[in-house]
Amino acid sequence: MKVINDFKENEDGSATIEFLGIVPIVLIILMVVVQFVVGIHGVIVAQSAVNEYASVYAVTGDTADADATAQKILDTASYVSGNLSVSNTGGKNFTADINVNISLIFFPEKLRENHIIPNISYTTSTSGRVIE
Repeated sequence: MKVINDFKENEDGSATIEFLGIVPIVLIILMVVVQFVVGIHGVIVAQSAVNEYASVYAVTGDTADADATAQKILDTASYVSGNLSVSNTGGKNFTADINVNISLIFFPEKLRENHIIPNISYTTSTSGRVIE
């Protein structure tokens, strides 16, 4: 009976067990925070790309140059992909739109390629005037 009571009162290693129980929770919270930061960065990249697209299109009036400039910005973030479009709203005025997909970075590439894991979609636009 004394051996059982000594075993119950002995708390050696309890801190290790508690630590091992908390580690997965902390890692999951860290992954969520990192994905949130990646999502915010993806939104900033998308807004920057559409602004550059509008700037180049306003000066040159050429969609190919504007597409190339915006694509360079989109290429800075490997987890962001999107397409741009421009539409004339009358006269020299235009609206540039971008629709991007931001990947969830903690899932394997194979799942992201086959679209098993959904992406985060984001759309933004800006308007401007062609300068002559």
